[in-house]
Amino acid sequence: MYDVVIVEDEELERQALRSILTDHVPGLNILGEAKNGAEAIELIDRYDIDLVLLDINIPKPSGLEVLQKLRDKHAQTKVIITTAYDYFDTMRAAIQLRADDYLLKPIRPSALVSAVEGCLEHLNTGKRSGDLAHEVGTLLEQSAYREAVALVRRHGEWIFMQREEAPRHLALEFATALVDLAKERNLRLPETVAQEVHNLQTLRLDDRSRHHVLGVFRSMTDALFDSVRERCGQSPERMQKALNFIERNLDKGVTLEDVAEHINVSACYLSRLFKKKMNINFIAYLTTRRIELAKELLSDSEECVTNIAFELSYSDVNYFCKSFKKEVGVSPSAYRQQCRAPTAIAAE
Repeated sequence: MYDVVIVEDEELERQALRSILTDHVPGLNILGEAKNGAEAIELIDRYDIDLVLLDINIPKPSGLEVLQKLRDKHAQTKVIITTAYDYFDTMRAAIQLRADDYLLKPIRPSALVSAVEGCLEHLNTGKRSGDLAHEVGTLLEQSAYREAVALVRRHGEWIFMQREEAPRHLALEFATALVDLAKERNLRLPETVAQEVHNLQTLRLDDRSRHHVLGVFRSMTDALFDSVRERCGQSPERMQKALNFIERNLDKGVTLEDVAEHINVSACYLSRLFKKKMNINFIAYLTTRRIELAKELLSDSEECVTNIAFELSYSDVNYFCKSFKKEVGVSPSAYRQQCRAPTAIAAE
């Protein structure tokens, strides 16, 4: 649950914001509301807040002053600025104070939801990054991790927030710095990431490509941190944890992303780890284990083939039968008959 404060001097606006958040963004707790800067600062002093919706034009203290106070006390709190005026100086000041997004009134519900979800994603990413920093501890010098996080914060979000000018050189500066950092620490980045960095040289940062750039940044930082994990020698322990999780969830449609999240690594890293440690890719391993479980159910129970397929999260029975025959050499029904034939002969 994330604690949210709404700072807006117009009561109808506050009600509208609260309604949109309550109806469309699960997992939020509206901790408080303020109609002026003084009330906002009181809430800031009293609570640890995850997200603030801040009208920049509230009565004194101004929204920018409130933002400065917030940054002094809660550096990690996410802030979405709202305003009826598209003034460049105001936007620049908000960016300098590390506002996370900037919405012009009248605010479209979809735009608000998108901005809030983006902030929550960053909060989740920050938590995972913090967990990793603690996990690595003294096993590896932490300067590489700190430098990478600093680069992400310094450039990644700023590039995304730029409007018309959208400076491509910042994207290149970030990407080049992170690649150099990886080389300096003898950390490996996948070839696909290196190619993406090369592509940034010709990328025009319009609205669509900003999302692409952030995706590249996340891939790069994921790859860097995964390399740190490998350096720390944690692969065997993580592999066993992944296998245990798969076994517990074979009947729940478990995916690569589910397992990766459970063991706190990226899906890309887990895929590479599977191939390296198991000499088989994730999908092939998962299919083999599900078919093995299906064989047990066919042999030891009276359940029909359709129910067994559904129990193992196959939504298409025909696909299950094809997968089974490809793996075992016979259809599920034929396999069941084979298993029971010796029993029938013995009974005679």
